[in-house]
Amino acid sequence: MKKKLFIAIFILIFLTACGMKYPELKENAIAFKIGEYIDLEDDEASYGTIEYNGRTYMPYSSLKGKINKENLKECIGYIMEDENVSKITGRDDKDTRVYTLAEDEENNYLMVYYVASEVMNQPSFWRAVDTRGMNINTPNYIDIPDANFWK
Repeated sequence: MKKKLFIAIFILIFLTACGMKYPELKENAIAFKIGEYIDLEDDEASYGTIEYNGRTYMPYSSLKGKINKENLKECIGYIMEDENVSKITGRDDKDTRVYTLAEDEENNYLMVYYVASEVMNQPSFWRAVDTRGMNINTPNYIDIPDANFWK
């Protein structure tokens, strides 16, 4: 009985550790450079940004619940490391990936995920700045923050 319980627990841990397979980086992937957005209405708070299809995106929220492979459309690129990069990853690291979402045809959101490590790693969701103050469709796996910026 103990042996069966041990095997069942081992299988559960193994399956959990394997995680989800994310779409692969395309050959013509976009190398996103981090920009900066300064909110003049909030003590000039500074936020990192990326540009995609003429729109500016900045961090919005984290994962609420679970995301599945079917929720992701494609891997459109990676975030380039800047001069402050750690010596561990290096400037040519392409593991911080950017994905479009299947339920978001307007690309109001992008998902950013570091694929090199699944341990304690959660995706983050970046929202197009031009949607500020708008009531847009938010997929149910994106946590809605209580931040004044987006209201």
